Amino acid sequence: MASYRLYYYDVRGRAENIRLLFAQAGVKYEDIRFGKEEWTAKYKSEASFGRCPFLVVDGTTKISGSANIIRYLGEKFGMAGKDEIGNALLGGTSDYLDDLIAHLTTLFFASDEEKVKLAAEFKEKTVPQMFPVLQKHVKDGHFIGSNGKLSWLDIHAFNLINDISKRFCVNLADYPELKKLVDEVGSLPNIKKWIETRPKTDA
Repeated sequence: MASYRLYYYDVRGRAENIRLLFAQAGVKYEDIRFGKEEWTAKYKSEASFGRCPFLVVDGTTKISGSANIIRYLGEKFGMAGKDEIGNALLGGTSDYLDDLIAHLTTLFFASDEEKVKLAAEFKEKTVPQMFPVLQKHVKDGHFIGSNGKLSWLDIHAFNLINDISKRFCVNLADYPELKKLVDEVGSLPNIKKWIETRPKTDA
């Protein structure tokens, strides 16, 4: 059996989707967390591109990029698309999620003064523009391409949408397909247990 070590800051951030997938799959891994100083001094030189998260497989192979890692693990653990076309459809939607994440990243690194304005714009403009487009790619609680079963993209999107809805007080009832996805993934026993027992962090 392969061994896994996941490296990321001691926050949920861009690694939480990966942790959720490990939890759902019931696969053990080392969840290596660190602060900014330790990252710079100890781990940054180990990362392939000087960025995290990164995943070390079997002690040697390093895989980088949050969406890339979760897709790799999803395919390995039986949570991929129904076929090659299905995988491509899931990948395209994942790219769309990256655009949504980019808005959040800009907000995260903004000054305190800018944060207020950017947060309002995100809730009032970005979400109403992007969520309706996103939910067109969901059917019966799963993203199109997965053949109606749980996929890595369902978990990836659940983590993002659930966080946005809570942080920005977005009413998911306005987006019924996304709400169904969030409710279904969030009710999975392994996912629910991880969320209830995971380390408490601010972000």
